[in-house]
Amino acid sequence: FAHSPRLETGIAMGSDDIVNRVTLPRRKRLPRYRDFLWSGFIATGCVFLIRTLGLLQLTELSTFDRFIQSRPPELPDDRIVIVGFSEADFRSLGTSQITDQTMANLLTQIRAQKPRVIGLDLYRNLATPPGHAELLEVFKTTPNLIGIEKVINSGEGEAVAGNSVLVENDRVAASDVIVDVDGRVRRGFLVPNPDQPRVLESLSLRIALEYLAVQGIKPEPNESILRLRQTSFPRFEGHHSGYHNADAGGYQILLNLRGRRGTFPVIEARKVLSGEIPANLFRDRIVMIGDLSVGASDIFFTSYNSASGERVEAMSGVELHANLASQIISAVLDRRPLIKTAPEWLKWSAIAALAFLSARINGWHWNYRYKIGLTLGLIAAIVGSCYGALLFGWWLPVIPSVLTVAIAAMIRTISDLKQLTTLSNQDGLTQLANRRAFDDIFHREWSRALRSQTPLGLILCDVDFFKSYNDTYGHLKGDDCLRKVAIALQQSVKRSTDLVARYGGEEFVILLPNTDTYGTLKVAKIIQSKIQELQIVHSGSQVSPFVTISLGASNFLPSLTDAPQTLIDVADAGLYEAKQKGRNQVVLKLP
Repeated sequence: FAHSPRLETGIAMGSDDIVNRVTLPRRKRLPRYRDFLWSGFIATGCVFLIRTLGLLQLTELSTFDRFIQSRPPELPDDRIVIVGFSEADFRSLGTSQITDQTMANLLTQIRAQKPRVIGLDLYRNLATPPGHAELLEVFKTTPNLIGIEKVINSGEGEAVAGNSVLVENDRVAASDVIVDVDGRVRRGFLVPNPDQPRVLESLSLRIALEYLAVQGIKPEPNESILRLRQTSFPRFEGHHSGYHNADAGGYQILLNLRGRRGTFPVIEARKVLSGEIPANLFRDRIVMIGDLSVGASDIFFTSYNSASGERVEAMSGVELHANLASQIISAVLDRRPLIKTAPEWLKWSAIAALAFLSARINGWHWNYRYKIGLTLGLIAAIVGSCYGALLFGWWLPVIPSVLTVAIAAMIRTISDLKQLTTLSNQDGLTQLANRRAFDDIFHREWSRALRSQTPLGLILCDVDFFKSYNDTYGHLKGDDCLRKVAIALQQSVKRSTDLVARYGGEEFVILLPNTDTYGTLKVAKIIQSKIQELQIVHSGSQVSPFVTISLGASNFLPSLTDAPQTLIDVADAGLYEAKQKGRNQVVLKLP
């Protein structure tokens, strides 16, 4: 044949010529236990990355809110009474401002019932006549009164000084509130400025400490965190639970709100001023005074204000401080749980374990509906467990856990589908492409060659006297022989576009896209030589003491008048002629 430069079998073709092939793997497939371990690691890594980027924060916080809203209602805490200025109170006063005289009269009425602590959640740093002197006198003569000042300059407002008389007598506390990225309050300050020269407790903490001190309960000295009796108050960190790089300045704890409005007895200020209250309503209790009017600027959204459309009133600042004070007191006296979080290492270990379990479940050879049911059951168990844990004060990562389980299940399912696709196109004995895969790729390559007008080569080969080999050495040896032949055939082609497939029985086919006549013949000669180098003993052969192979090759440029089957038929004619001529040889036939 005339020598024409072939697009050599060892040269990789361009991306347009590369197609997926089902070929003999060069290494053994990983054991299934390693498959599910890798799936678990990948799922955990994906969720860790997503969470590190802060993409789950809002979803996690929203899930926490839903859990909080669905908790069983708690009994009101009657140790705290709120005296609030409502819209009706301001209408009764005839002004939108609370004068010093009104405040002095209110405090006089309240202290007459001997409350344990009075918390004034209203700024009184500026005089609001009339009655300023009377108010200052009440401040001086009420030792259990705690006022407020704002100590942090922030986007929520500038710092506000406390009343000078209360400051001089060390009876002021911080009113600062910290708001999350979605505008809701889920954390509270115990001490907003612990690193400043003048340290102030929050109003909630100061009131709680004053209340507990009467019972002889005081903070443990020289402790890095607040400890009252046997109760420790864990300090919030910026990555706790559903948070991502949250502002952890000061000493914060997670809020465990008692509920919506109605948690504490609320008395309107005008009723106190007019004496329309029971005689011992405030005795030995905490009294919190604040603004409850609709137009007050001191209004906050909490976990009870969801995006579900439910109409829930926002919480006033005085109610928020009352909730945190109640949380501190209840944790110490009633063992009511605080909201706690697991250590990061334990949290991610549990998430990884769930990922491995999900991958294992979806790696079993079960019906897909059964595996989907188990996966959904695992997700339901996670959600239920996290909800149950919150009832006991533990905020566990719901969304990362559920997402990890789902991703691990998806990875295993995709892997199984890929394996099924591979198996449906792969010969089980030789691991080469099977007849089905060959037919599909052959017609695709024929269409490609027709469009690009490039030659297409094909080789059909048959192991000589293979029936005799099976009869002599047995079927197990015969299967081993076919596997060795398959390896030799695979090693004879070098390009990713070349396809080796088992055509049936001991017959194999090699498809050579973009290959001319010379190249097709060259590959056939290489195959013949590779089989001879194997030196597989074959005493039943009539042409050689070793296993040999007969090959029929064909090559031509497709045209619209040619049928794809023509190329196979011509190669088959060459194979028949090779057998007729004595086997163990190559015959190239051209149309």
